[in-house]
Amino acid sequence: MNYPYQKRFRQFLHNSQHLAPLTITTYDTSLTKFFTYLRANRAAFAADPRLANLTESDVRAYFNMLQTNEKITLSTYNKILSQLNRYFRYLFTHRLIKSYPTLTLHGQAVDPNQRVNTKWLAKLDTILADDHLHYYTRMVLLLTKHGFTVGEFLRPGFYRVLANTKLTSPSEKQFYQRYQAFIRPLQARQNSTDLFLKQRYQPEAPRLTNAGLHKYLKRDESYLGFHLAPKYLHQSYILTQLAAHRDWSDQHLMSYLKLDPASLLYYQRLLLRLH
Repeated sequence: MNYPYQKRFRQFLHNSQHLAPLTITTYDTSLTKFFTYLRANRAAFAADPRLANLTESDVRAYFNMLQTNEKITLSTYNKILSQLNRYFRYLFTHRLIKSYPTLTLHGQAVDPNQRVNTKWLAKLDTILADDHLHYYTRMVLLLTKHGFTVGEFLRPGFYRVLANTKLTSPSEKQFYQRYQAFIRPLQARQNSTDLFLKQRYQPEAPRLTNAGLHKYLKRDESYLGFHLAPKYLHQSYILTQLAAHRDWSDQHLMSYLKLDPASLLYYQRLLLRLH
């Protein structure tokens, strides 16, 4: 056993959270490394290695070590904190601990001045396979990559449009299959075939609202390290398309990207500033 309640926690991740085996292995690695550090460097815990003796200061010391000695990136910091949060939340909700040592710790903030980030589009296959992110977050990114706006994919019946959309990589196709398995029980509960649905049974209004979707996106924002507001994501899609099709005429670009002349000029100038 590399960390307390490892077997029970692994069963929870598999049975209740439906995480992939590879993702569960990353939890094992992170938690084993965390508890190895505590036993070697935190005297109180080393002397009496019970969870009751683990404090918020121990967790902060661990992250200080990672940032100082291992120079971890913002995304790595947020990923490890997310893993520890889920572990301690599980222990707390199952009454295996009485205190919650990561309760006041938060992911490193996204730069408020950098609203539009285009780098995620090149990393989408990796993001789609990351079970730390909610299915709704990953689906929003996938749909944005294919040019859809939030107004389009929250519209009733959008599932028909997606069914006729050509997914461009094995990772996208695999994620779409997994998403269907995720959403199917909600569709049955809400008696709806739409793709973004509320968790609670609401037969008169089963579809997730724009505000409701933002709550899921906001939770994953610090973990990914860039803004997830759909309007900024769509802007990153437009800028990427403009950069990739510099030889297209303005008329072709406006038709393909559904832009009016003023909007096209705005994005062309923005692209010049960013590059």
